[in-house]
Amino acid sequence: MSNHRRRYQLNLEGLEERMALSAAASAAAPTALAAQAASASQNTVATLQAFTQAYLSTFGQPNYNPAFDFNRNGFIGQDDGRHLLRSLPPLTRKIPLNLTLVVAPEDRPRAFKSINSGGASVSKETTVLGHTTPGALIFTGTGTLDLKLRGPAAVANAKGNFSLNVTLENGINQLDVQAVDHFGQQNLRAFPIYWTGFSHFQNTHPQKT
Repeated sequence: MSNHRRRYQLNLEGLEERMALSAAASAAAPTALAAQAASASQNTVATLQAFTQAYLSTFGQPNYNPAFDFNRNGFIGQDDGRHLLRSLPPLTRKIPLNLTLVVAPEDRPRAFKSINSGGASVSKETTVLGHTTPGALIFTGTGTLDLKLRGPAAVANAKGNFSLNVTLENGINQLDVQAVDHFGQQNLRAFPIYWTGFSHFQNTHPQKT
């Protein structure tokens, strides 16, 4: 009888051990999945960032990367970027593609109310901060003379944040920004920036006559 009890106890202990291991594995599963998701997000963003380095390049230029020339025309443009987006895993489910833009705090003038629908800056070299869907590609242009948005490209990180560096000229500077996501949604916004420091810059750097 005692032997039977010992066998029963041993079997019970083995069952408890297996249950404990199973519970530990179940608890670890969400962590592993989260790590895999984070790794996939990092890979997606890194690949898109590599694309932005080759964006607008042509065959023979140092930054041309044939891996991003999906239509094989010797030029890496928006069509290639959109194709790349579709081929990568999305960072989020399909949600409305919103786009917000602001001048970086360090560049904003104090006690100055913006006179346009965009922003104002005291700096000739200004940073614009943006937020949109994580993993979206950002294409930029400079107003009516650049309807094809042939400015630099950027990528929204895993939190949807991105930044753009803009060199401002006299008066109001037109910045056009378009966000495009994995699902083909796009959002185009005009963001005029008024440079308040032009007169000071002009006095410091007078034009040669």
